[in-house]
Amino acid sequence: MDIRLSPRRAAGSAGVTVLILLALGLCALCAYQWVRETRLRIRVDGLQAERQKLNDEKASVEAQGRRFQEEIQRVERERAELFKSVQTNNEALVKIRSESLKAQMEADRNQRQAEAYKEVLDKANDSIRQQNEVVMKLNTDYKKLAEERNSMVAKYNDLVKEMDGTLKQYNELVEKWNAQQETLKAQAEAAKK
Repeated sequence: MDIRLSPRRAAGSAGVTVLILLALGLCALCAYQWVRETRLRIRVDGLQAERQKLNDEKASVEAQGRRFQEEIQRVERERAELFKSVQTNNEALVKIRSESLKAQMEADRNQRQAEAYKEVLDKANDSIRQQNEVVMKLNTDYKKLAEERNSMVAKYNDLVKEMDGTLKQYNELVEKWNAQQETLKAQAEAAKK
């Protein structure tokens, strides 16, 4: 018994085979796109999390910079007050010295009074020395705060540069993804035709 397909049946069988192969190819393409888009979504989510982390760090650095700026202003106000106090004490010291000179001229008659002025003068000198030490310490603290502020500003600038680079990579990735979507859409429309 000889089984031969008629040309019509053979053409129909070839058409079905081609249709099955096209369906299998389309399924494989869909599976590939699904896996690729899943990977892209995971990467986009990772980049968004990193961007959020960088934004949080930026906000933290800015808040710390504001606190340092407020502390610097407070130290500057205290320093100005101490300089005014030193100036007032210097004026008082000049006055005490002139009175001390008058007392020395009248040493015999006013020796007790001269000793009292001398004690006051020593106390004023100690007070001035203490205030000078405080001013020196405040100057050191001010310089340290300024260096810390400069360091934080440099870190902030580096963070901003790093964030800009990450954002640029994210935008490039989104553009590539959009371009791929357009290509896939065009291929799908071409496949429909």
